[in-house]
Amino acid sequence: MDVNQIQNALHDQNIDGWLFYDFHGRDPLSYRILGLGNPVCTRRWFYFIPAQGTPQKIVSSVEPHVLDTLPGEKYVIIKWQDLHTTLQSILHQHNRVAMHYSPLGDVPYVSIVDGGTIDLIRSIGVEVVSAQDLIQEFEGLVTEKAFETHKKASVIMHRITTNAFEEIGNLLQTKESVTEYDIHRLIQKKYREYGLVTDVSPIVAVNDHATDPHYIPNKNSSIIQEGDLVLIDSWAKFKDQDSVYVDITRMAYVGEVIPPRIQEIWDVVIKARDKAIHFETEKIQSGLSVAGWEIDQVARDYITKRGFGQYFTHRLGHSIGRETHGNAVNLDSLETKDTRRVIPGILHSIEPGIYIPEEKIGIRSEVNVYISENREVIVTGPKQEEIYKIKI
Repeated sequence: MDVNQIQNALHDQNIDGWLFYDFHGRDPLSYRILGLGNPVCTRRWFYFIPAQGTPQKIVSSVEPHVLDTLPGEKYVIIKWQDLHTTLQSILHQHNRVAMHYSPLGDVPYVSIVDGGTIDLIRSIGVEVVSAQDLIQEFEGLVTEKAFETHKKASVIMHRITTNAFEEIGNLLQTKESVTEYDIHRLIQKKYREYGLVTDVSPIVAVNDHATDPHYIPNKNSSIIQEGDLVLIDSWAKFKDQDSVYVDITRMAYVGEVIPPRIQEIWDVVIKARDKAIHFETEKIQSGLSVAGWEIDQVARDYITKRGFGQYFTHRLGHSIGRETHGNAVNLDSLETKDTRRVIPGILHSIEPGIYIPEEKIGIRSEVNVYISENREVIVTGPKQEEIYKIKI
């Protein structure tokens, strides 16, 4: 945590200060941004970084050392009245203070501070603004060095997926039974062989299961047969602490001839994907501002105009970092309206999907996109242009 960098960002955003707050470990973002690790805290604490001047710490007499690794003046309080008085003395001279909150809940990923605490700060006469852009800048960006781990893992992840499709074909050619769960476990085995780790198991879904965007196979999962549509969505990274995730989805069909309806939907999905990439690239390379929701809307409008709008039931993409779902901007105008800007250092997915349960068709194409320091828009790994045909 660099106080000078944070103060420069506050000055740039015309914000008087950033007020961090936690109770019972409810705000992991604060711990990560401030470099506090994961201490066990049972009492409230506040840490205020003003745009100018010395940071201020407010801690409980029960846990007086919780912020000792941070610079600044420390106030140790016992009574709740003391807490209110101390906050008043620190904040009364400031007009606009950022906290981990989102107006109207538009960006719930950063809306962590409880309503009562927001009321308390407002009662001092301070305007509370969202720290969403600050959080993105100081916690959500991927460095060029970390991006190298992503690129290296991306090559392996695409190889694993292709090998999984090939294994389905090999087993079917020898008349052996193969299930979604079998391939699910195969992918996990490959992760271990390549030194990759993941937070949640990969998705291997056929037909109607592919219409569930978060389907996870189990021991009673479907047998894969000729004529099946197969979706594999997998995400992993290297074990190193600073490694960054890869998250990709690829489609296959068991057979030589893709049915016209599946081909029709696939064509719409990849066209929507490419339109979103093109729109983002034009904006970024022209130096123009673009919000996450705007990129989502481009793909969504295209899919809607082709008659499939009601079947695109999730956001277009999510931030990627040390977690599969990172803490920066998402491409979302559906589930939320993400007004955060896409800036250099952002890594995110683009993954339009069309899911039609009554037809047992679920199709998604997912790629990862990185914005470099010189505003280059980089799609990592090959974009899948055709549905992979599994020969039997």
